[in-house]
Amino acid sequence: MLLLLCAVVPFAVAQQMLFDARETSGEKLDACQYLLKNITNVDLLAQHEYAALERCLYYYLAGEAAKQAAHTGVPHPIAALAPNFNSREPVLINFHQVVLQHFELNEFLRDISIHGYIEVGWKDTRLQWNSDQWKADSLRIQAASHIWVPVFTQQNYDTALRNGDGFELRRIETTSRGNVSAILAFSLRTFCDDTDFASFPDDTYKCCYSLEAQMNQEVIDFSTDNLPVFTDPKYFREYGWKVSGTVPKVTQDPAQEPEIEMTVPLIACALLFLLSPFFGTIRTQIFFKLFLICMQLLTLLLFSNRIAAHLGSAQSTPRLLRFLEFSIVTTVLSIAASVFLHACGRVRRTLPPWAMLIKISSIVNNVVCVLHSSPDEEEEIEKASAVGGNFQKDWAAAFTAIHALTMAAISIIYFLAYIIIL
Repeated sequence: MLLLLCAVVPFAVAQQMLFDARETSGEKLDACQYLLKNITNVDLLAQHEYAALERCLYYYLAGEAAKQAAHTGVPHPIAALAPNFNSREPVLINFHQVVLQHFELNEFLRDISIHGYIEVGWKDTRLQWNSDQWKADSLRIQAASHIWVPVFTQQNYDTALRNGDGFELRRIETTSRGNVSAILAFSLRTFCDDTDFASFPDDTYKCCYSLEAQMNQEVIDFSTDNLPVFTDPKYFREYGWKVSGTVPKVTQDPAQEPEIEMTVPLIACALLFLLSPFFGTIRTQIFFKLFLICMQLLTLLLFSNRIAAHLGSAQSTPRLLRFLEFSIVTTVLSIAASVFLHACGRVRRTLPPWAMLIKISSIVNNVVCVLHSSPDEEEEIEKASAVGGNFQKDWAAAFTAIHALTMAAISIIYFLAYIIIL
């Protein structure tokens, strides 16, 4: 058998009991007065006693706010009206610290979703009280609907989908001076419209979030403590990316395989190009550089397959790719110079070179002794001299010296470009 007793109280009567200034003033709340008279130390109160004190204090503040806003006719003004409904002075919302707990980045769609929370604070003079009378320095607000709170929204692009954006205020507290603090949990999504692949594979995605007040925009101002975004080590996972600064900046983990896969072939090609003048005769260097340009073309093919899907029509070229293009052009020019000078050295001449050219070529060939001709080439030059004259050996030495100076100049330009570009 079940006995059910029901009592029905009209809504208007309940609202009058809760928010009427006469019923919620400190003099009429007998239970609250009894609690205040018997409090000696707030820290010694039981949990239910402290909760009762907080309720008494809140309804007292709500009653005082109702007195101040009686002329407006707005019910429950402590929650419905902004703190500056009389003065119209801007309410300053201060963002203390932004904490990022998790994010998801889609490299192909170039959009990012972030999750975290922000420590915010503002001042509401209606939440001030005498701490000596109420024996409390702070008040925990049980629900965001009990007081006025700012409502935020993300200002997004006109063509962007605002999918999954959300805000929630938690842990709202106020002090006896009216300083309100809260935790603003957020889940936001945006499109990364400015993507920089110049440092590939260390790509940079610039993804901006613009927050604004959804209501009372004309009376709300924002301020920040200029602190960098903090990543919560308890929940945050990098997944090969790193975030820093107030604007999220992502770079690939240097330990990842793609960077090694891209960097090692490029460094190998660069070293082989710089070492090519030390591989013997001009003809040998030509064959070696032909092999080198094949390697560079294969590396270019590898780069294209790895990053072509990430590059847009208006994106900047990665530095690694720019240097590889420069290397291919430089190698082609080097091959053309070697072939031309080698062909000039094989032409039979009946007149000797200039005396100054003979001296300079002798000095250069003596200094760069590794570029001297091989025994087989010396024998070939001797045969050509016997047929075409006694000056073929001098001309061959001159073109060998010119080739050495040309390759040295190209190598210096190549090395400087390596430093500047990379």
